[in-house]
Amino acid sequence: MRAEPDRLPTDLETDNPLWHFALTFWNIPGVESACLALQQKGWSVTRILSACWLTITGQKYADREDNTVTEWRIHVTEPLRSARQYIPRNHPGTNSLRGDIARTELEAERIELALVYQSLAETQKENAGMYGSEQLARTNLEAAAPETAMDSETRHTVDALSRSLMTFSAGNRES
Repeated sequence: MRAEPDRLPTDLETDNPLWHFALTFWNIPGVESACLALQQKGWSVTRILSACWLTITGQKYADREDNTVTEWRIHVTEPLRSARQYIPRNHPGTNSLRGDIARTELEAERIELALVYQSLAETQKENAGMYGSEQLARTNLEAAAPETAMDSETRHTVDALSRSLMTFSAGNRES
C-alpha cells in the first residue's frame, strides 16, 4: 500500500526530542561510522537512532513501523541518498549539486524522524520492564535490524553502538 504525499500529517513536529537526540548522538565518536556501516548492510539509520532513543527513554523498540515512515524512506530519503552517492565527490562541476542534495537528504531524514516520533508518541507504550540498560540497547537494536541472523562483523558493530549508547546515557545522567 503506497502512502499518498498529501496524507503526511499537517502537524508534523520536526523539532522534537528524537531529532535532538539524533543530532547529539551522531556526533559521538564512532556512532556515525557504526550507523553508516550498518546502513551499508541494509539497516535503516532512522530505525537505529529510534531504537537507541527508545533505549535511553526506557522503552522497548517494537518492530512495527508506520507505513508512512516506510513509504517516506523508500520514495524520498533513499532516492536522495542514492543520487548523492552517485555524484562524484570533489568534482568541480558537481560539488554544488552534491552539497545541495546532501542538505536536502538531511532535511528528508529530519522529516522521517519526525514521522517516527509522531508514530511513537501515538503507539509506543511498551516499557522496557526487567531489561537492564545494556541488554535493552542490544534488544532494541536487534529489533531494528533488517535480519534476524547477524554475522560477526555486524554483531561487533551493534555491540560498539550499544557501548556508545551506554556512555552517552551515563553522561546525560551526570549532567
